[in-house]
Amino acid sequence: MGNACHYHSNADAIWQCSGCSKEYCGDCVPGSVDNYYRSTPKCILCNNRLQNVGASNKARPFWQMAPFYFRYALNAGPLTVSAICAVAALAITGMGILSIFILVAMLAVVMRYNLLVIEKLASGDLQSPTFGDAQDGRSAAVFARVIGMILVAGGGGALIATTFGVGAAQVYSIVLSLLGPAAMIVLALEHSMRAAVNPLKLLQFTLIIGWPYWLLWLSTSAVSAAPTVLLPVVADKLPVWMLLPLLAFVTSYFSIVTSAMMGYICLTRQQKLGVASQVDDEEFLEEREFERRKALADSSIFLREGRHEEARKTLVGVLRQQPNDVALNERYYRLLLATDDKKALRELGPHLLERFISMNQPHKAAELYMATVQSHGTPAIDKSLLRHQIAEALYRQRQFKPALALVNNLHKEDPHYTRLDSAYLLLAKIYMDGFNRTDNSRKLLAFVRSKFPKSAVLGEVQQLESILTAEQQNKESSQPA
Repeated sequence: MGNACHYHSNADAIWQCSGCSKEYCGDCVPGSVDNYYRSTPKCILCNNRLQNVGASNKARPFWQMAPFYFRYALNAGPLTVSAICAVAALAITGMGILSIFILVAMLAVVMRYNLLVIEKLASGDLQSPTFGDAQDGRSAAVFARVIGMILVAGGGGALIATTFGVGAAQVYSIVLSLLGPAAMIVLALEHSMRAAVNPLKLLQFTLIIGWPYWLLWLSTSAVSAAPTVLLPVVADKLPVWMLLPLLAFVTSYFSIVTSAMMGYICLTRQQKLGVASQVDDEEFLEEREFERRKALADSSIFLREGRHEEARKTLVGVLRQQPNDVALNERYYRLLLATDDKKALRELGPHLLERFISMNQPHKAAELYMATVQSHGTPAIDKSLLRHQIAEALYRQRQFKPALALVNNLHKEDPHYTRLDSAYLLLAKIYMDGFNRTDNSRKLLAFVRSKFPKSAVLGEVQQLESILTAEQQNKESSQPA
């Protein structure tokens, strides 16, 4: 299981900061690397460059990926390499000394491709390279390094046999077998024959990988032996001319399978091995949307870390450019609540609630109003229209008591309020639906009818009176005579 984000425990980490040892998910570091200066996101806490760990963090354990390795070698690129090996094997039949050059060229291509597979998978690229990717002019150099490794290993064995005898040489050959996968991986990652034949380097590699390395060794040994097991089974059933091409194809296929195993095990230890990760990139965001998401992410992190002033400055800076963004305004309001900034809540709270109303978000204004009531007491709102609008939203949310508190004395506190008729109607609804005070509702409706004879809400008043009358008649008829 991968490491979780430090701030979102249900999300896998994509970025890691070595400076403050924090791990971040895509919500904490939004957008693509191209959204950042020099395509390098930095830690918001310590300003160190972040390392992308998305691919390695999502990687499943090596031993759970067996089907992947065999499917990997069936993709277009690997099959092309295997098919070229088969054609080359068919072509060299009867070509004499020229066949040696074809064989060497074929081996060089296969080795280059296999090392490229290891390199790509180790960096987090799960897509197999194409045949063209391997034609980068390095095949000859790779082949020369492999030949050099073989000569060094053979020379070491001869020296040990001469100096210490046959028994020591046998032990040496066993060690070579055990360290073979490590040598190929080191060659693929560091492109250095010297590193690939350095026993200390190889030992260090096996220690970093840990016990899964020995599982890798067993797996690659078994897979590499597959051609010698399969060919005798079909040898009697095929024409002789097909055996060599088939051997070349099968050997190439299983060599790519083993390379995929080597590359993937490096992916699971990518950070410890110091392998440069292919960035697990997110979608590129337009500048305005990126700034918005970045401000939300940074302010959340600052708030969690107790750096309240930095969180506030971050939000204020973006709100100046995007004053009508709902999420930014809500985050700013909740920041004021979290920091217990009574002065700011008193001065800015009503203004922010009014902004939510203007953005057609009355439910959000009601939600934040209630959050303020629960944590800091009832806020002072001196605008009658705002009180009325929040009360309407609270009524729709069936929060009758706070809705009643907002409009109950509105006629006394602001007798010149231009929407008193609508406020009285709302009060009648609150008494009826929230407290079953139908007597109060009737009085309020009658008051609206008499005091506001030209009100636009008279139709709704009449409808509500009809409902109350019908309920009263039903109640009377249900009583025993």
